[in-house]
Amino acid sequence: MGPDISTSQDIPQSATWDPRGVVEELWCRNPILFAVAVINAVLFLTFSAGIILDPTTVNGEPAWLKPTKFAGSIALVSATLSWVGIHIPVQPRFRRRVSLIVGWGFLIEIALIGGQAARGVGSHFNRTTAVDTAIGAVMGVTIVIVTGTIALLAVRARRGEFAVHPAFATGILLGIGVFVVGAFEGGIMIALQSRTLATTGPTVPVVGWQVIGGFRLGHFIGLHALQVLPLAGYLAAGGRDGEPLAYARRMVVIAASGYILILAATLTLGMVPLFS
Repeated sequence: MGPDISTSQDIPQSATWDPRGVVEELWCRNPILFAVAVINAVLFLTFSAGIILDPTTVNGEPAWLKPTKFAGSIALVSATLSWVGIHIPVQPRFRRRVSLIVGWGFLIEIALIGGQAARGVGSHFNRTTAVDTAIGAVMGVTIVIVTGTIALLAVRARRGEFAVHPAFATGILLGIGVFVVGAFEGGIMIALQSRTLATTGPTVPVVGWQVIGGFRLGHFIGLHALQVLPLAGYLAAGGRDGEPLAYARRMVVIAASGYILILAATLTLGMVPLFS
């Protein structure tokens, strides 16, 4: 294992924060996912303007709110995969195939969600017409394919040897694993045809998500493991000089365990009404 904790040997690193350098680095690492991230970042701004300019509402919320949230999430996930993907020990051809599947899947997803908003109807849990039902089915199949492909990336990576600090490598793998769990939690919502099983009880400040009988909080926590756990691994890898490698890796495992417990707790609270 090499001592590098941030970049592969063939990509230069900068000692200072340089936004332009970060953009160039992302493009260099994975131009496919970088392009998807940029497209969705632009859509995030566009949809945000729609919230202000278009008074249309869907289920009591601005019609463009959901596309805005999804565009922001897709941009973040694509940029994260673009950044850490270079460290995953798989063949470049396989990494490119994964990037194409994930990238096109994300573009299909945001196109359908934005299209439904433009029609003034919901994109998820909407079976009003045959068209709405078909769009919902396509989105469901697409996200399953995308999530499964990302999971396969982690499975294939276990066969290789990471060229980064073991703590960082552990954070990347655990982050992808928990992300997959969080993504498939969305499948629970689809199966139940609802984001919530209860409409009363405590809610998350600002966003208003239900804590008991709601699944959106757990879904959110699971998805963002993709950023939190690799970052935890990166920070652990940059610990004090002479610190045992096993200790740094153990810190990441402990952090991931706590994160998973929180995810499990939110999922359990979400399912409480099923057993009451």
